[in-house]
Amino acid sequence: MPLSPLAPVAARAREAGHGLAAFNVIRLENAESFRLAAEVVKAAHELGVSVEAGLGEVGGKDGVHDPSARTDPADAARFVADTGVDLMAVAVGSSHAMTERTAALDEQLIAAIAAEVPVPLVLHGSSGVADENIQAAIRAGMTKINVSTRLNKVDTGAVREFLEANPTVVDTRKWMKAGREAGTGEAERLIRLFKDAAQG
Repeated sequence: MPLSPLAPVAARAREAGHGLAAFNVIRLENAESFRLAAEVVKAAHELGVSVEAGLGEVGGKDGVHDPSARTDPADAARFVADTGVDLMAVAVGSSHAMTERTAALDEQLIAAIAAEVPVPLVLHGSSGVADENIQAAIRAGMTKINVSTRLNKVDTGAVREFLEANPTVVDTRKWMKAGREAGTGEAERLIRLFKDAAQG
């Protein structure tokens, strides 16, 4: 059986120097999606690339937020068993691209999924989750926390503040430095936050 056209993502990841490829399955009832995911995993593992897969819709793409989306623990366990994925992104109340930290995570569901799934769990959309709730999610079983929007917001906010305070500056190195330093500081703060939760 020929590989899915999606399988070359593993080769591209390896060629670019990455050790992780991402794959998302939206339709839980679609056996073909599971088959394609298994093909991607097989091709990736042959190249030494790990695969992170998302089962279901976390929400937040194209400005649509759906915190009601949830991953079923039994579906997640079956998906991991059938495909061999290395990490599992799950829908537990967060939503992609949130700029306000108001999402409410279902900690009981996280714990239930962690009890059923033998691979690390990934939280997408955590930029919309308050610090203490992220820590609670880590204690409940989350392992990898994605915070791109949070870092982007801090970085961009610092650039805006710098340009407002220095309206005559045209040297891009100066305002880029302001953003980079703010983003680096926030990344360090979050790493310490996550580490404290994991050790607590």
